[in-house]
Amino acid sequence: MVVRLDGSGARVELGPGVRLQAPNLVGEAELQRGPLLGGRAGEPERATPALAAAIENAGLVQAHAVEVSAREVAGVGAADVRGPDGRGGMVLEVPDLGPDRPQVLLLADEQGVLSWHFPQPAERSPAGSVQFVVPREVARAEQLPGTAPAEQRGLVAVVGKKLLSVFVFPIVERIVGEAAEILAARYERASRPYGLRRLVAGQHRVAGAGAFDGSSWQQIGAGRALLFLHGTFSTSHSGFGGLPDDAVGTLAHAYGDRLVAFDHPTLSVTPADNARELLSRIPPGMRIDADVVTHSRGGLVARALADQVGDRADAPIRIRRIVFVATPNAGTALADPNHLGALIDRYTTMLNLIPDGPWSVVTDVLDGVLTVVKILGQSAVGGLPGLQAMNPGDGSLAILGDTSATDIEYYAIDADYEPTGSLARLVRVTDAVVDRVFDTAANDIVVPTGGVSSVPGRPGFPVSAQRQLHFDKTREVWHCSYFSRPETATMLSSWCTG
Repeated sequence: MVVRLDGSGARVELGPGVRLQAPNLVGEAELQRGPLLGGRAGEPERATPALAAAIENAGLVQAHAVEVSAREVAGVGAADVRGPDGRGGMVLEVPDLGPDRPQVLLLADEQGVLSWHFPQPAERSPAGSVQFVVPREVARAEQLPGTAPAEQRGLVAVVGKKLLSVFVFPIVERIVGEAAEILAARYERASRPYGLRRLVAGQHRVAGAGAFDGSSWQQIGAGRALLFLHGTFSTSHSGFGGLPDDAVGTLAHAYGDRLVAFDHPTLSVTPADNARELLSRIPPGMRIDADVVTHSRGGLVARALADQVGDRADAPIRIRRIVFVATPNAGTALADPNHLGALIDRYTTMLNLIPDGPWSVVTDVLDGVLTVVKILGQSAVGGLPGLQAMNPGDGSLAILGDTSATDIEYYAIDADYEPTGSLARLVRVTDAVVDRVFDTAANDIVVPTGGVSSVPGRPGFPVSAQRQLHFDKTREVWHCSYFSRPETATMLSSWCTG
């Protein structure tokens, strides 16, 4: 049933227990029974196979889907609604399914930008109901890609189509006051366990391929090795899956087929914990010489590893060089607990609209993102140590490098990504050019550009210009697309010589 919206903000009934309050929106709303994140018949779906698969893998089941088609008319609503960020909002009310079946909402706006939303505090919702407040802003014509300037003049607002999908997921076990760290650890033990694998061209995108056997350590110790350390939410096959087969083959030849990747959890433990676990897996008495290629948080694991072995002659591993690809060496504000919503929104939208690599690889990263969605949706207490370690205010960042060997060579690859068209709404403050999280600082959507190669007061920084690769705005490289770029493969082949 289609329900008219008159802009007054009066609550309208869309279905049993499902109500919408949309001040200043004039148009219509409809409770759908249709496909996951899909529009009406004949309209393109707003979820790629990767996102749809990740949602299914995460156990998220669509409970309600509401499509709102309306234009924004200022000053009509009798009582305005404001979201947590101060933006104008609308309220969706759905039946409360109880504490063991929490609900989350995914908003897909008219431009395909996705954002996750969580229930309002219980005291703000009517008994037996759960309320979500989501942005109601409708894109202006000049914000819509492909709109000619002549079409923009005099047009204040356009009809926007937003899809509000409410998902429910079961809690297997409930512990009062359960910590986010415990929930993340439970997931990562099952889906992100520690492990070592050999990287082989053509198989490096395959989960589980190249697992270590009895002879692997002997070969790794026979000459200089190249170690790969992936980033947040990721695994070795998704984090480095963008590398072309010939690039992996070139590196394998340079290092005598001694390419090894370390799979590790990134949410429930710190980079220092990851480093200690890696060291514990090296057989007693073995001495390994290694160069390290890292992505994102993996660079912090490499620095923690270098600190833990120092410059001891008997260290189980000696690091000659580290390549930091998009590493938050100076931290990232997205790791602040206040910005976790922005972190998961950026990953979800970018991986859905601009996937890099096969959809199965993208799904692997989204699985980790949706774990955080479920943790936030469960109102868990406390933070996530693996993310907190990237917070600029975290004390562990301030001491990284204090005990590392002084002869390690640092290399850096960073990017300045400027979202345009529909993607601009993902990061920008309305009617402004500043980023909601990074203000005016250049960034790759997740990590500040300057913090990859420069950390004030830290040994080894700044990285010299001769050891840097920078992708400017024209290259359109974002946090998860570095390794598919030929320039990255070229520099790795130049820097990592075995």
